[in-house]
Parts: sequence; C-alpha cells; structure tokens
Amino acid sequence: MFKTALIVAGGKGTRLRPLTRAIPKPLLPVGEKPIIQFILEHFSSYGINDVFISVNYKKELIKNYLRDGSRFGVRIKYIEEERATGTAGSLSLLPENVSGPILVSNADIICDLDLEKLYKFSTRFDMVLTVVDKRIPVPFGVIVSDEVGRLVDWTEKPKISIMINAGIYCVGERALSLARTCFGWGEKADMPDLWKVLTEKALSVGAFLHEGKWSDLGRMEDYIALTNSEENEE
Repeated sequence: MFKTALIVAGGKGTRLRPLTRAIPKPLLPVGEKPIIQFILEHFSSYGINDVFISVNYKKELIKNYLRDGSRFGVRIKYIEEERATGTAGSLSLLPENVSGPILVSNADIICDLDLEKLYKFSTRFDMVLTVVDKRIPVPFGVIVSDEVGRLVDWTEKPKISIMINAGIYCVGERALSLARTCFGWGEKADMPDLWKVLTEKALSVGAFLHEGKWSDLGRMEDYIALTNSEENEE
C-alpha cells in the first residue's frame, strides 16, 4: 500500500477567480471543510502517513491552516516552489530519500477512489493515471450516413462517453527517477510531459478506471455545482 503521497497545490487557480484572489484554491470550502482537507482525510483513511505538499501561490495561508497535518492524521512536509513547476515538475523537488511508488494528486480533486485497488493495479506499471468515464452532452443532432449518402442513424442531442484524466497518479520508482533526471530541479513540466518521456524510454503506463464519486473543482461551474449540492444535503 502507498506510504507517501504528494499533493500539488502551488497553482494560482485562475479559472476560479475572483474567489482565488483572496483564498488559494486548495482552501476553498466545500461544506464545512476546504478541498485539501477532504484529500488529506481520504489519504489518512488508507494509512498514508507522509504527505508532501508543493506550495507557491498564497502558500502561507495553506501552511497556517494545515500546519503539520497531525489533526488530519498525517505528517505534512512542504515543498516551497520558487516558481510554478507543474504536476510532474513537483516530483523533481521531492527529497532524494523519497522512493516510489508515490501517490500524486491535484489539489482540486474530491473523490472516493479505492487507493488499495489502485495500488494493486499499479504494480504492473511504471506509472498509472486514474481515469473516469465522462458523458459529454452534444447539443446537436448527430447523423450517421453510409457511403452513398443514405441516412443510417439520427440521434438528437446524445451523450458521448469518453475517458478523461482524473488528476490522481501513481508514480513508480523508475518513473520518479526519470522525472528527477529529465526535469531538473523544479523545471516546469506536467504529467503529459512525463508520459512522453516514459514512452520514449519504453516504460509502461497504465490507466485505472475509477467508477465511484469524483469531482474536479478546478472550474467555477463545477465548484458551484458541488457546493450547492452539499448545501442541499444539509
């Protein structure tokens, strides 16, 4: 099972302005808790004790609220970025004595992901990204015709199922080593950049399907929708 996790919490949350002009995105409330507290308590429930948090924008507010993490059942160590490094770039800032596999999460994700199942799945790969099945509404009639132009199918405003990145990753030892080597000390890099490096080196990358609850709160409409649903449940 995972023993160490990294939460990437250094972004400015520009899509959530004006809310994030005063409060960093990880501290935005959902019900009575900030987003990042849900993540920490989820990790703690699976026995993850050591959590690194990369911080930059309004970092003192985050550090003052979370402190050492003991009241959430974890031990927090902060990685203070001099500039935004991205999800994969943050990996290069981890101490050298930290080894994989390490659980990595964006700071705007609330979900009930089974971390034990993810860990077991990840043993077959060098890196795993979690995915969710998202149904995207198409606001038009979708037409299918054959080679001679005959109408075969016509569906009004269907929902198309696609797999999307859920923002939670498992980074194995070899992938972590490559992130440190290829991205230097805090170089800006995101997970697609790491995926490209792993592919070039013929390392394996898996996709783990999460079928439970999942909310990405990086966009204003998604944040408002979830906070409204929380208020209605009270």
